[in-house]
Amino acid sequence: MNLLSNLRFTQILIRRIKLVSSFIVFLLLIQPLYAQDIDKESKPRHAQIKVIARSDADSIVLRWAPTTSGGWDIANGVGYTIEKLIIRADKNTDNTGFKPVSNRPLKPLSLEKWLELSNKENVFSAVGAQAIYGKLFNPTPLSSGSMSALKNAADELSNRYSFSLFAADNDAFTADAMGLRFVDKEVELGKKYAYRIYIADSTLDYSFDTAYIIVDARKFERNLAPQNLKFKSRDGSIQLFWTEAIRNQYSGYYVYRSSDGGESFTKLNNMPMVIMMQDIENSKPTPSFIDTATNNYTNYTYKVRGVTAFAELSDAAEITAFSKDLSPPPPPIINKPKQISINEISITWQMETKPDDLNGYVVSRSQHPSNNFQLLTLEPLPISTNEYIDVLSGKDHAYYNVAAVDTAGNLTFSVSVLATRIDSTPPESPLGLQGKISPTGIVTLSWNKNTESNIKGYRILQANDPKHEFVQLTGQIYNDTVFYDSINIHTLTRGIFYRVVAVNKRFQHSEMSEILKLTRPDVVLPVKAVFSDVFVTDSSVNMQWFKSSSNDLAFQVLLKKKASSKEWITLDTLETNKESFLDLDVETGVAYEYTIVSVDSSGLLSPNATPIRAKPYDTGSRTGVRDFIAVYEPTNKTVVLNWEYNPEKKENYWFVVYKSINQDAFKEYKAVSSKNLSFTDKYAKQGTTSYGIVVMTSLGGESEMEETTVFIESAE
Repeated sequence: MNLLSNLRFTQILIRRIKLVSSFIVFLLLIQPLYAQDIDKESKPRHAQIKVIARSDADSIVLRWAPTTSGGWDIANGVGYTIEKLIIRADKNTDNTGFKPVSNRPLKPLSLEKWLELSNKENVFSAVGAQAIYGKLFNPTPLSSGSMSALKNAADELSNRYSFSLFAADNDAFTADAMGLRFVDKEVELGKKYAYRIYIADSTLDYSFDTAYIIVDARKFERNLAPQNLKFKSRDGSIQLFWTEAIRNQYSGYYVYRSSDGGESFTKLNNMPMVIMMQDIENSKPTPSFIDTATNNYTNYTYKVRGVTAFAELSDAAEITAFSKDLSPPPPPIINKPKQISINEISITWQMETKPDDLNGYVVSRSQHPSNNFQLLTLEPLPISTNEYIDVLSGKDHAYYNVAAVDTAGNLTFSVSVLATRIDSTPPESPLGLQGKISPTGIVTLSWNKNTESNIKGYRILQANDPKHEFVQLTGQIYNDTVFYDSINIHTLTRGIFYRVVAVNKRFQHSEMSEILKLTRPDVVLPVKAVFSDVFVTDSSVNMQWFKSSSNDLAFQVLLKKKASSKEWITLDTLETNKESFLDLDVETGVAYEYTIVSVDSSGLLSPNATPIRAKPYDTGSRTGVRDFIAVYEPTNKTVVLNWEYNPEKKENYWFVVYKSINQDAFKEYKAVSSKNLSFTDKYAKQGTTSYGIVVMTSLGGESEMEETTVFIESAE
């Protein structure tokens, strides 16, 4: 996936972008394909800056972006500083050689300047401007009285962030206007440069990492065309497939089509086609495009170009393709064959609806109902024909089928029918059908032997549902009354159904026996549960999940372990309708992992749910000192401070003393070691003196200030 646009920009579909009047007002309708927050951060209020570069003989282009929507919003206000360092092979290089590339931080243009410089037909410019300056950029209106108001606000910022990076990927002007692109023209071919990008000013709301990149100034290598362009002919449409170029990764693709042999091309997608990642972990995207506006058997020439994060198009991959008729005609319906002479059989059929491209019929015959059919008509019979007379010389029976064939050569065969030259009474249906299934999936069937003297054998039929068509298991007639079948027991379909048909020596078939239902042994493991969300405080972990979809789910076992441990312990056993749990038995700063095992009614265990990790965070709040007092000692003309303190956590800490004279603002006065619970101020002054004390810890904790006041009549 592309480093910038596809960073967080997944599962988003642009349904419509409409420019109105001054081009900056437009409607964005989006639909997330998976319900997930695209701006979750691994650390609270922290963002990285990711940067990529493209070099040429006379310039180097930098593209960057923060990794979170909150960081992007903060950086838009303070801007970015870019510094450059020439790397010389003959000298040691250190950070002291970095120099700014511009006099001021790079930040988004003002809306007025943006309107002045932008082309009003530039859709991506409108997207970027609306993302930064638009009053509303959210599919769901905010409501102050709604519990989802906070989530809507977060979704809006995520939408702005995602669409802005998408626009910057596809248009260089937009990337420049958003302060996310810089072209350095002060470069020399063959030299190597290091760049670093960081936020122009510190902020209390966010911390940012500095991004570094090293670039060789060399001639630009053209963006390779998408590889292995292929097509699949469909009925009324053409599907194109390709793979990414090894050297390049693209934010999206444009597809062009020519109907005049490549003389002129039309772009089929006005917005770049973004390729979504598959669900399978570590899988590569599979780009494809379906052109649904084609005429069958017409040749079309297609070009596919990739677009990079630098808004540059690749070379074109080109292919000529066509769609074709793949829709077969409806099957004929064969009537019961009739014997019209001692050797002749009349086969008739009918078709309720004849398609316009129907070309005729072909008739075939076999001694078996499902194979070894031979054509009796080498050329299709006319569409006006509905009868064929066959000579059964030396045979008492035969199976026939009739196929309808269209002008494209698509065939649809009818159901095979049996024709016999001599009528006789069919056998009785078999009785006493019974059976069982072993734990390994071996089915044993048995039934009573028919009493007729001309019984040749039996046919055994099977179905997964009594309402479905029963399928014959044996191609040949089976001449025993005990039958063994092997079935798949690793399936969610528990029932399997059998019937038996008796066949006499004239190949006349009895009615099917009564249906026998057998139940497969349960060996299919339950489907595992899937965690959907986790919420962490300083003293709890609240998790949510989607329970197993197995119908025979009996209960769920929630497991827990410390991240540093390998042994899972049972946290709780939950009912089948439980899909959330609040764990209060946690320690601040300790990482935990959770998983779920689903158990079905047969006692089978599902695989462990993909574990989630949670770490209760430290709020930074610490308890202050107790019994804080100040006493003036006239003899020494000093003020002695005393206090008590009991630390809550095992961490290094110290005390910071603040001082205020005659109600002035408190100023930091002295840091005192944790070994001391007193402090002597040797610089006492006449009047009212106030003291404050704050506990500071090595883990970033801080207490509220405790205060005390002393009045000194004379310090002379």
